[in-house]
Amino acid sequence: MSQSIKYYCIPGTAGTATAATEVTNKGGYLNLAGQAATIQPDAFKMFPISLTAVKNGNYKAYAAEVLRIVTITPTAVAGGEYRVTLSAEKDAFDTNLPNEVQTTFTHTAPSGATATTIGDAFRTAINNHPFWNTRVTASGTTTLVLTAKAGYPIFTAGVGQYMAAVYTTGGSKVSGGTGAALLATGNFNSVNGLPVGGSNYSVIAFESNSGSNSVISGQGDAELIYIYFLEAGNNTGMATGLKNVLVK
Repeated sequence: MSQSIKYYCIPGTAGTATAATEVTNKGGYLNLAGQAATIQPDAFKMFPISLTAVKNGNYKAYAAEVLRIVTITPTAVAGGEYRVTLSAEKDAFDTNLPNEVQTTFTHTAPSGATATTIGDAFRTAINNHPFWNTRVTASGTTTLVLTAKAGYPIFTAGVGQYMAAVYTTGGSKVSGGTGAALLATGNFNSVNGLPVGGSNYSVIAFESNSGSNSVISGQGDAELIYIYFLEAGNNTGMATGLKNVLVK
């Protein structure tokens, strides 16, 4: 048994409202009965998705990413040893990098150092680092303010003595996806649905089975399936129906 990943997108608002009850199980497959003539592309008139063994269904409404902000306050101590350690989460960067990128920046404060000069030392080091200058912007004056960059909203920051760190903004990854970002993945086409660049899509992810015996016995190759869809306007009922059928 193998596992494949399939993507679908219902790209726009349906021509007429779809009732939740019109999203049905027809012969073991997902069927959007009420919108057979208006939902495009043709793939959505009858989804080639077996419902017999749907499991682990998970729904996420679209939400924009929130960039994490960490504010670090140094206390000036002549000769003090200062440390800031930054860590990136595994899924926040390219697959050819290690599971975690962690870097420790250090600074020894000279006589006459101030919170600003200490912060300047870290700002310079972080903003010129070949990895972290693509993930975080270091700014501030008497405090060191670390702001995640778009596309990489989550990082962690640890500090040593003479410093205090506060997570000013917690941060979160995008939920669902923007049309432009989904198009950029290359996972969509005229057959499984082309997202619209200016639209924001919620998503349902679930596992199912494929193969000639999957409808009858729930056996076959495992599939991880993502369906992206608009929830607004005429699609509200359809979205409810999808959640009723697929989220287990």
